[in-house]
Amino acid sequence: MSVSSSLRSSQTVRPSSPHTPQQPPARSANTSFASTTSAGSSFRNEEDAIIFEIGARWLRAGFEGSGTPTCTVSFGPEESRRVGDYRGWIAGAVETGLLAQPVDAEDWVRDYEIWRPNLRDVDLDLLEDKIERLFRETYNKYLLTDAGSSRLVLTLPSLMPHPLLSSLLSTLFNRWRFPTITLLPSAAMSATAAGLRSALVIDLGWAETTVTGLYEYREITAKRSVRAMKCLQQEMGRCLTRLASEESPHQSNSGDISVGFAYCEEILTRFAWCRPHTGAEDDAVRETRLVSIPSPMNPGEEFLEVPFSRFADPVDTVLFAKDMAETDLDDEEKPIPLLVYHTLLALPPDARGICMSRIVFVGGGSRIPGVRRRVLQELNLLIKQHGWSPVRGKALERQRERLEKLRISPRTSPQPQMPPADPPEEDASDPPKPHPSQEEPEIDFVEQKLRRQNKETHVPVYGIVREIESLGAWAGASLVTSLKLRGMVEIEREKFLQHGLAGASRESEPVVPDRRSGLKAGDRSSWTLAGWA
Repeated sequence: MSVSSSLRSSQTVRPSSPHTPQQPPARSANTSFASTTSAGSSFRNEEDAIIFEIGARWLRAGFEGSGTPTCTVSFGPEESRRVGDYRGWIAGAVETGLLAQPVDAEDWVRDYEIWRPNLRDVDLDLLEDKIERLFRETYNKYLLTDAGSSRLVLTLPSLMPHPLLSSLLSTLFNRWRFPTITLLPSAAMSATAAGLRSALVIDLGWAETTVTGLYEYREITAKRSVRAMKCLQQEMGRCLTRLASEESPHQSNSGDISVGFAYCEEILTRFAWCRPHTGAEDDAVRETRLVSIPSPMNPGEEFLEVPFSRFADPVDTVLFAKDMAETDLDDEEKPIPLLVYHTLLALPPDARGICMSRIVFVGGGSRIPGVRRRVLQELNLLIKQHGWSPVRGKALERQRERLEKLRISPRTSPQPQMPPADPPEEDASDPPKPHPSQEEPEIDFVEQKLRRQNKETHVPVYGIVREIESLGAWAGASLVTSLKLRGMVEIEREKFLQHGLAGASRESEPVVPDRRSGLKAGDRSSWTLAGWA
């Protein structure tokens, strides 16, 4: 036997023991398998988008399709410490309920804010450093993924100032390699999370309270007031400072605050409540109900007995402007019920009837017990008292009184009554006329056809004041993003770095193709800010 024949026989003979066959050399060219497992395939081409909801004090982040965010990150003095700052670890520097020196109310809350609507005293460079630190910590500590590897969706209020929006986008595009950033309005996402297309969204936020009227996912009108959680926190701090001055007479009684921010926020979260408008709760009875709170002088060991009604006074003073006339308030200082009423007045009648029956409360202030019920009670009273006429005043009241007197005054000269005319004689040949009650109604064939087609037609609720629960703006953004649709405001990195916000066009509603369809969006030469313009 030749060598070639022995080699040929050794290739054809199978071994007796089982073994793992070798991979064929052409396996890498198997297109059907590669199309379902490769990184560039359609199945895993788009990873889950990451959604950020950015507020004045909090940042919520998570993946699309989830019902709740993965994390909620706050900002404070501990988060803003630099390398070598050991104040939090020095013995005796642990924060207590009482500060060493009283501070101004604005300085008291400044270190706990990410941003504020009034940018006059805001350092934008420092703001960019805060944003970078928050995003970097969120990605590395909670999301556990690389920044820039997936789509980014930001849920922001539409009333955000342009310098703040520009600083936010510049930080994200310059520090990370995000190809695009999608912006979604917070009010529309809150309505979406409630299953609504039209709603009146009341956001009791930190820096301000905004009331937004939505009709078919479009923001028709929006009004805001500075009466929000920031002012409520400051008023609660003043109340606790007065309690500390009663406990320690040497404390000053000025408008400054001498209690710690964390201590005040804990008291506000646990004990703040709102009285009903009808006065069903008797304050005299509540004065006998005492609650124990940690003493500002020594929170770890001593406690104070405080009447429970005192924790409702800051809510009445700040959110509802107790003992203050409407004429003494500026446009940005309106109480919450009056702000809601003016927003409804600004809506068209058809949109007003739909929105007033779909009122959605969001924000931290909406969690205070009794606030939502109080707002709806006073809103009903305003509607009953003034109706839907924006004109009011003493001159209008005098005119209405004169018209009422003219309407009820007797007539000066009664009109003579004419005798009834004789009915015409009927001809015997004419057919008898049917009685009016026996006349057959006209048949509307179109209406009958519509009734047959829509036998279970749902009549929407219209024209009454009603509240609807919502899961929040983040949950609505997660739902919208999971549909794989391109947002109305989708900003590309290269275009933004070239022109900034100035590169946005004035076109309000660009034609946006479906991400799931075969259409390409590369032909869109410009982008728009839509509701942020």
